[in-house]
Amino acid sequence: MALKFVVGLFESKGIAEDAVNRLQHEGVPADHISLLLMHERTAVPAAVTPELAALEVDPFIVGNVRETYAPFIHNGETAVFVRAHTEDEVDLAVATIRQYMPIKIKVVGGGEGAPLSHDIL
Repeated sequence: MALKFVVGLFESKGIAEDAVNRLQHEGVPADHISLLLMHERTAVPAAVTPELAALEVDPFIVGNVRETYAPFIHNGETAVFVRAHTEDEVDLAVATIRQYMPIKIKVVGGGEGAPLSHDIL
């Protein structure tokens, strides 16, 4: 199976962290999970420009997250990205994330410029 990512969007960082802890408890390796606090701001401070540039090459950030999730992003919302190599891993990530009442879950195809797959919620 091609590499996929399960992306869950949560209302707060605390809920997302709970989901991450549960994923790790269920056996998902920590290096397969990424947590990204989403903020909408009018301008990007100069101090975070290098960090934003690094996100452009981050393997956990697939596609344009800002455009994909723009209708859902407000201050404090947090996305959890889970890398999955098999359908069983996708199913485990979706089932675990779903327990924490995410705003949205998506399964995304891996690879640069890969189209978004399907919404779970």
